[in-house]
Amino acid sequence: MSDGDCPEADELEAAAAWRLRKVDAEPGDAVSAAAAVRLQALADDLRTGAAAKLVAEYRCICNWLAESDGIEEFNLFAHDYRVGIGVAYHPDNAAAYIGALIRIANDAFGMP
Repeated sequence: MSDGDCPEADELEAAAAWRLRKVDAEPGDAVSAAAAVRLQALADDLRTGAAAKLVAEYRCICNWLAESDGIEEFNLFAHDYRVGIGVAYHPDNAAAYIGALIRIANDAFGMP
């Protein structure tokens, strides 16, 4: 995937930037520093297309949620997951990250 066509990576990079702002405010915040590195690594992995099949499935789920008025609630769940990466959640790669988002959607909205 090229730059600009991967909103999932953009969201991870936004979370990484938020973590870096926390480090700027508190230079000793090693947790946020490490989380920013993990978030950026996941974004980079997504941009390689390594999880393209899962991303396609995830986007279909998001489209379904948008049509059923569940996307706003899901976005809140996804945001909470993203900002917890490096602290409470530790996906190893893009596939694990997208897989977690798919599970969140399945659990929250009873999807097959």
